Amino acid sequence: MGRRKRGWKAASGLSLTDLRRMLEEKEGQLSGLAERRDELAAELAEVEAELAAAGGGGAMRRGPGRPPGRRGPGRPKGSGRGPGRPKGSGKGKPGRKPGPKGHSELHNAIRAVLKGSSEPMKLADIAAAVKKNGYSTKSKHFPMIVGIRLTEMANAKKAGRGLYTMK
Repeated sequence: MGRRKRGWKAASGLSLTDLRRMLEEKEGQLSGLAERRDELAAELAEVEAELAAAGGGGAMRRGPGRPPGRRGPGRPKGSGRGPGRPKGSGKGKPGRKPGPKGHSELHNAIRAVLKGSSEPMKLADIAAAVKKNGYSTKSKHFPMIVGIRLTEMANAKKAGRGLYTMK
């Protein structure tokens, strides 16, 4: 029991008269659908004319929308932002003011570790030494954070793949 052929492979097994008969059937179906579409369009035009005569104003119109001050589904209470407002323009306290890049407590701890080392260090070793020197963190990905902070530091130099040193 073989698989049923599809597409051109199926058509290659048919005779020319069979193909012409199939084409005529499809054209007949197509013309029937076109006639039905035209009938339905005419019927729709009649219904819209009746609506306009009854004072419906033609095509259906939508309402004015959601009243002001109402939240949409999934919007938490007190989200503060109105439609079309940028993210930072909400109500509430402003975020922490960013200081100059490369001058945080973590940056200083990384500098201290790298200055104390005579040769380049790996990210994992730098992170372990920073923690050992008293920097507290709960992050599971602390070495990755140390790597990000190292890229922000102007006086830290990449000595090789995953190796860093001070300039």
